[in-house]
Amino acid sequence: MIHTQPSNEFPPENPADFFTFPPRLAAGLTHSVFFGRPYAQNENTGRKLISILSAGYVQAKFPYQFSLKPLGCYMMLYTENGCGKLYLEDNTHALKAGSLLFLKCDIPFKIEICVSPWEYRTFFLDGSPLDFYHSCLPAGRIPLFELSEYSPVKKDIHILAEGDAGGAVRNKLTDHRLLTDIFTELLLEYMEGDALRKKTPSYLLEMKELFDSEYEQNYTLDGLEEYFSISKYRLCREFRSFFGQSPLQYLNGTRVDAAKKLLLDSDYRIHEIGSMVGVENTNHFIYLFKKYTGMTPLAFRRKS
Repeated sequence: MIHTQPSNEFPPENPADFFTFPPRLAAGLTHSVFFGRPYAQNENTGRKLISILSAGYVQAKFPYQFSLKPLGCYMMLYTENGCGKLYLEDNTHALKAGSLLFLKCDIPFKIEICVSPWEYRTFFLDGSPLDFYHSCLPAGRIPLFELSEYSPVKKDIHILAEGDAGGAVRNKLTDHRLLTDIFTELLLEYMEGDALRKKTPSYLLEMKELFDSEYEQNYTLDGLEEYFSISKYRLCREFRSFFGQSPLQYLNGTRVDAAKKLLLDSDYRIHEIGSMVGVENTNHFIYLFKKYTGMTPLAFRRKS
């Protein structure tokens, strides 16, 4: 079990005390941007509830990098746009849009921008319930969750960010309720997904992995039938049963998600992006994109 700094010391008056190396920051940002605003604490609630020590919202641009010593608390980092990287124990993890990191900050780690601008929210947390939630994750698994488009966790995070930083018991109970909902939802989704992975046939997992990592390839049901030596009708039926969508629906959704990132992070033309994600016909690409997002690729780029 880890122990936090006393509540009146986090974030510290001199944030540099927690840095392994001086941060690299774009103009206009200070050392304290990583920790955000401090929250007043309540001696009566202490570690009984999940409490926010500090919270912040960052719009980072190149350069942006922090190398930190152990903080003695937990950190929740939710990426809204762009992308960052987490360096932890010689491993690198992408902090993509829609991802939520729940990190026990008891070892050194580094945060670095990957795609500019990187917009994210941080919550530095303490409380005995967090020790239990963290123990529910298998040893060695990085606690990084990919939130679905309609995940209730996203709404709870924004409500949490708009909360009161005062030390009143009412404020602490409100934060505790929201954080309990967030971690309960995350763990239930993980456990349900883990159970599904254990009973899902290996050929379906391989098929899904192909769609996730090589979505730009030209797939046909006949080609998949030949590759797996399994009837295409059986593949379609079982894929839908385990993943809730037909293979084509899942593949197109993956392509549209990849196209969103390219629209936001590159200057490629619409027809070029369609080709890059595996949809050569531009009109069909525009149709698919609008079907999945409600707007054309050009409208999506302009809006964002």
